[in-house]
Amino acid sequence: MTTLSAFLAAEPAHASTAAVKGAAESSGPLGDIIKLFGSFGVDGPHLLVQVVNFAILAFVLYRFAIKPALGQLEERIRQAEQLQKDRSAAEAQLAAAQKTAEAKLVAASDEAAKILADARNSAKQVVEASKAEAQAAQIDVIAKATAAIEADRVKMMNEVRGEVSRLVVETAAKVLEQNLDDAQRGRLNEAAVKQLAR
Repeated sequence: MTTLSAFLAAEPAHASTAAVKGAAESSGPLGDIIKLFGSFGVDGPHLLVQVVNFAILAFVLYRFAIKPALGQLEERIRQAEQLQKDRSAAEAQLAAAQKTAEAKLVAASDEAAKILADARNSAKQVVEASKAEAQAAQIDVIAKATAAIEADRVKMMNEVRGEVSRLVVETAAKVLEQNLDDAQRGRLNEAAVKQLAR
C-alpha cells in the first residue's frame, strides 16, 4: 500500500461523512460530478486552494517568464523582419549597382571603341600625310638634285669650253707658230665653242 492510500485511509471520519452528507443533499448532475470528483479524492476546499495556487503560479510564470520570453520572441521576430527588409534593400541596391556597373562598362567599352577608331583614323591620316610629305620632299630633292646636276653640267661645260678654247688657241698658235692677237683668239674660241655645241 502506498503512502497516499494510507493517508486517504487515515482521513477523519467526519470528512467522509460530510462528503456523503453533501452528496446526499445534492442530487442531480451536479451531485454526480461532485461524487465523481470525490471518488478521485478531490474536495471543494482543496480544489479552491489548488485553483488559487495555480492562478498565482500562472500569473508569476506569465509575468516573469512567459511575458519576457514573448517580448524577446517579438523582438527577434521584429529583428528578423528588419533583417529581411535590409536584405531586400541590399539586394535591390546590389542589382541597381550591377546595372549601373554594366551600363558604365558598356559606355566605357563604347568609348574605348570610339577612341580606338579615332586613333586608327588619326594614324591613317598621319601616315597618309607623311607619305604625301615624303613624296613632296622626294620630288623637291629630285628637283633640287636635277637643278644641281644641270648647274654642275653647265658649269663643267663652260669650264670645258674655256679649257678647249684655250687648248685650241694654244694648239693653233703652235701649229701656226705665231702669236695670235686678241681678235684671232676670239674667232678661234667662237669656232671651237660652235663645234662643241653640236
